[in-house]
Amino acid sequence: MRNKTREMILVESGRYMLDMSKLIFGGLVLVVIMQIESLSNIMLLIIGCITVLLSALIGIYLTWRSQTNKQKGKQ
Repeated sequence: MRNKTREMILVESGRYMLDMSKLIFGGLVLVVIMQIESLSNIMLLIIGCITVLLSALIGIYLTWRSQTNKQKGKQ
């Protein structure tokens, strides 16, 4: 795979993961506001926060990795 293609895939994957973390956070807030009784709010918050953090960290890592590859290519 060419470097440009790999860089573009990394950037888009990073953006996608960051968008997913925002959507998960929004869904988490909506569920807590609606106070659905069948779900344990504490467990929901714990699992939701872990998922948001993991997807955001993966998105940041992929974006950082694409920038690192871009800088290596220029040198």
